[in-house]
Formats: sequence, C-alpha cells, structure tokens
Amino acid sequence: MLSAIIVEDEVLAAERLRVLLEECNVVLLKIFHHAQPALDWLSIHEVDIVFADIGLPEITGLDFVERIKRVAKKQPEIIFTTAYEEHALRAFELAAADYLLKPIKVSRLQTALERLNEKHREKADDFTHFKVFNRNRMVEIPWQQVRYLLAEHKTVFLFTGDGQSYELPKTLVYWEELLGEKVIRIHRNALVFRHTLDCLIRLDNGEEDDNNATWGARILDVEKPLAVSRRQLAAIRKILREG
Repeated sequence: MLSAIIVEDEVLAAERLRVLLEECNVVLLKIFHHAQPALDWLSIHEVDIVFADIGLPEITGLDFVERIKRVAKKQPEIIFTTAYEEHALRAFELAAADYLLKPIKVSRLQTALERLNEKHREKADDFTHFKVFNRNRMVEIPWQQVRYLLAEHKTVFLFTGDGQSYELPKTLVYWEELLGEKVIRIHRNALVFRHTLDCLIRLDNGEEDDNNATWGARILDVEKPLAVSRRQLAAIRKILREG
C-alpha cells in the first residue's frame, strides 16, 4: 500500500481527498492545513506521496515543493491538487508525479496511483539484498534467505531461514511497498515472503466453522507457525492454491 499526506488549506477539500484515498486503499498518515508543519514533519518522517494544493496561504505549492527537496528525509512523489490549470507546466517542470484538478474524480486519482504503484513494483524487481548491521559491520542478506519481517514496539525485525534476526530501519509499510509481490501481509505486524509459505493450520481445538477459527501460517524453516489475521486468510489461501 502507498502512504500519503495531504497539504490543503481548505478543510472540505482535504476531507474529500481523505475519503477518496480511503476508497483507493492509500494509507493516509497526516493532513496539514499549512505548509510549515508539513515541512517539519517531512524532515523527520517518510511518506510515498504528498498531495499538495498549489494555492497554499503562506507560500505557493511550487515553493513548497522546492522546500521539500531541501528538507525531506526521503523525497516523496508530489501530486498537485488545484482548481486551476495554468500552473500545470511549472508543476511538471518540478517533476511532479501528477496534477489533479478539483473536484477530484476517483477515476482520475486511481490512474495517478496506478502509475505510482507500477513505479514501486519496478523498484521491487530491482531489490536484491537487505543491508543490516551485525557486530558493528554491514552485512548483505539476499532476500531469498529471508523468511519474514515482524514489527514489534515500533521496530522491524528481519528473520532468516537459519534462525537469525536483524533489526531493520524504516517501517513495515515501507518494506511492504518496496518488496511488492515478493511478500504477503499475514497480520498487521507481519510480512512473509511468498516463496516461504508452506500451509495454513488451525491454532485452536474448537468446533467453530473455519471462518471463526484461529489460523497460523507454516513458514519454511520456521518451527512455530505465525498468526494469521482473518482479513488475510482468503489472500493466503489463494497464494497456496496457485503455488
């Protein structure tokens, strides 16, 4: 899933975009009504997309993007939102990913998001190694040796087939976006590499029907099954059938 923030001084416009992003399965991290708080946030946090109104009250959206380039911890994709067409050329000169006219149509938003999703999938195809620290030195681990990623207490851990674990930077959402089709989310705090999925097993001994049962996923080289959320059961069963 892509993550986003909205920088929009009109409350109704921001709410409209929030609803559309929810419909499009985009993780909305923050809404800002002024530029400076958004810039302060971007200097500390990472996000995939910034939806920026061209006509912000303190500075123009174009100036805002120039400042993002100077302060952002990670350079996000920029999608401008505006009721006017005349800024489009300058927006694309700033390498904006897209330019959406208000009122924004869900079909037009989906087109912009599909383009960015494709871009992220291409990045996933290029990914070959995790870089982790082990005993104060950098180690490269091929992704094929990794079994799953687990988020615990705001930290993400990588687990390999030989039982080793390493701390990773960034969030679970970041890794889910980067790794794309290589992984499947089995729980809100766990990503599993698809090629390591073995089977599903029931973790309870009750008589309930399958829909109300507690399930776990057997992972290659991992002794204990990992908990599976009910929301993800159908997707995991599909992968196992196709495999």
